[in-house]
Amino acid sequence: MPTGRGSADGRLTGQAVALIVARTAAAAGLDPHAAWSGHSLRRGFATEAYRTGADLLRIARAGGWKDGSTTLHGYIKDIDRRQTNP
Repeated sequence: MPTGRGSADGRLTGQAVALIVARTAAAAGLDPHAAWSGHSLRRGFATEAYRTGADLLRIARAGGWKDGSTTLHGYIKDIDRRQTNP
């Protein structure tokens, strides 16, 4: 049965990730409820991996996005716009 820390199969739940992010933000002196979430970590992983040259398919698979994910492509467009902005 899932708990706040993980699921019965040993995986982290969304709730567990949210608690970890909030505690880490608070420990860093940030407002844990301001703008930090598990989504921040996932999006940050994708954008930073792409920015440093990682293959998009490998990013998608590592992050659990479906091949051709429009959400993932939206994150990448944001990076492309910033990197190619004169």
